[in-house]
Amino acid sequence: MRARLLLIAVFLMMVKTAASSVLSAEGNRFTFTGPEHIVSFAEGKVSVQSRNLEVGEIDRLGLLRTLKSPYSSSFSLRPEVMPFSRSSGRSGVLLGTDSLSFGFSIDERPLVFAYAGFEYFEGAVLYAFPGRNEGEGYLTERGAVTDVPMLYMAGRGGWKFFQILGVMSFSPKEGVELLGAAGIRHGKYSLDIIGGDTAALYEGKNAQSWGLRLSIGETGFRSDISVVFGSPAIYSADFLPYKASVRSELELHGVRVYSSMEYSFSRKGRAHKRDCITVSWMGFEAGYDTSGGFLASYEHDIFKVGYENGRVYAEVELMFDTDDAELRLRLSSDGTIDTALSIGL
Repeated sequence: MRARLLLIAVFLMMVKTAASSVLSAEGNRFTFTGPEHIVSFAEGKVSVQSRNLEVGEIDRLGLLRTLKSPYSSSFSLRPEVMPFSRSSGRSGVLLGTDSLSFGFSIDERPLVFAYAGFEYFEGAVLYAFPGRNEGEGYLTERGAVTDVPMLYMAGRGGWKFFQILGVMSFSPKEGVELLGAAGIRHGKYSLDIIGGDTAALYEGKNAQSWGLRLSIGETGFRSDISVVFGSPAIYSADFLPYKASVRSELELHGVRVYSSMEYSFSRKGRAHKRDCITVSWMGFEAGYDTSGGFLASYEHDIFKVGYENGRVYAEVELMFDTDDAELRLRLSSDGTIDTALSIGL
C-alpha cells in the first residue's frame, strides 16, 4: 500500500511539473506520457517506464519469460518490464540501463535478479525465495517444486550467425538441473535445438526434455515450425507428452493467406488438435477455424462487420479531435462502448 501511494504521489508531481505531456484514458487504463517517462494505471496496479526505473509486469518478456517457458521464448536474458495487461501479471521493479541492471519482485514468489550485457555475451543471475506452496499432499510434475529457495544462472553468447544459451538451476531439494540451446540464424532463416530443463520458477510448469524450432522466411512468405517433447513417462499409465505447431503466412499481390496447425498429446493420453486458415484482401477476410467454425469479416474506415463463433457482429469507430484533445469511441453490436481519450497538457 505504501509503495502504491508513493507511486501515485510521483505521478501527481509529474503531472504538475511536466511540459509537452499527454494524459490519456482507454478502457480501464489511464496513462500519463511525459518527455522522459510513462506512468499508467491498469488492473488496479501502477506501471512506470523511465530511463533508469521501470515498474510493471516482469514475466511477459526477457529473463523471467525464458525461465518460465524456455521452449517458447526467444532466449532473451535481459530483464524487461511491461505495463500491466492482466490482473494475474507478476509485478516487479527494474533499475539500471540496457547493459547493466538489477531488480526485484515481492509478488507471490519474492526474488532478486541482476543482468550484464556485452557485445558478444550476456549473463544473468536470479535468486528466488520460497513461494506459497499449494501442492502439498499430492504428486506434482518433476521440476514443479516452488516451496524451496532457488538459484538460477544463465549465459548467452553469439557471433555472426551462431548463438548458444546455457541455464543452470540449483536448490537444496532438487540439486542441479541444466538447460542448453544452440541456434543458427541467417536473415529470416533460423534453427534452434533445445535440450534439458530447469526447476520451475512458478507453479504450473511442465517438465520438458528437448525441442526444435525452425523458421523459414522470404519476401512475402514466412513459416514457423515447433516441436517440443516432454520428460519421459515414469508411471505405466503415463505417456510421452509432446506439442507440435506449424504457422505460415503468404502475401502475394495484396492477398494474405495465413494458416496454423497445432497438435498436442498429454501425459494422460489426451490429444488436442486445432487447424485454422484465413484469406485476407482489401479489407475482406474469410476462413475456417476448427474450434469456432466459419469466420468472415469486412473492415473499411470507421466500421467493421463480421461473422465468428456462430454470431454476427458489427463495430463502428468514431474519432473527434481538437488541437489539445482526441476522443475515440468504438460502438459494438453487443452493446459495449469503448472509449479512448487523450489530452495534451
